[in-house]
Amino acid sequence: MNDTLEPEMIVPYYYHALYSGDLSSVKRLMTHHSYVMTLESFGLRLAFKNPQFKEMLSRLEEDNKTFDKVERLLSADLQARRKNPEISDIRIIDNGKSRRRVAYLEDGKEKKLYLSLNNSQWLIDYYAGCPID
Repeated sequence: MNDTLEPEMIVPYYYHALYSGDLSSVKRLMTHHSYVMTLESFGLRLAFKNPQFKEMLSRLEEDNKTFDKVERLLSADLQARRKNPEISDIRIIDNGKSRRRVAYLEDGKEKKLYLSLNNSQWLIDYYAGCPID
C-alpha cells in the first residue's frame, strides 16, 4: 500500500485513516515504535474514562491479545470522535538521505511529522528527527 506513497501523500492519508478508525492502515504507515506511541497517546482520552482500558494500555506490548483489544477499542473511539482535520500547505524538508520532515498545517496550526525510508517504503518514524546520514 504505502510503498508507492511519497512523504507528502502520507500525511493526509494518515489523518484520514486515523480518524476513520482504520488502525490497520495507520500501522502500515508507521514504524512499530511510532505506532505504539500513537496508540498510547491517542488512547489517553479513553484511559481517563475507562480504568480497564488504562490497565490494558499499560500492558500494550505484553501480549497480542491485549494489543488487538486496545486496537479495537481505540478504533471505535477514534471513529466516534468524528474528527476530520484539514491538512494543507504540505512541505518536505530533507533530513538526510533516508529521512524527511513533513511540515504542514492541521486546521491552520503548524505541525510536523518525521519519516524514514524502510525497505524502500517511507514510514512515519518519530525517531527520525535527527539527521544521521
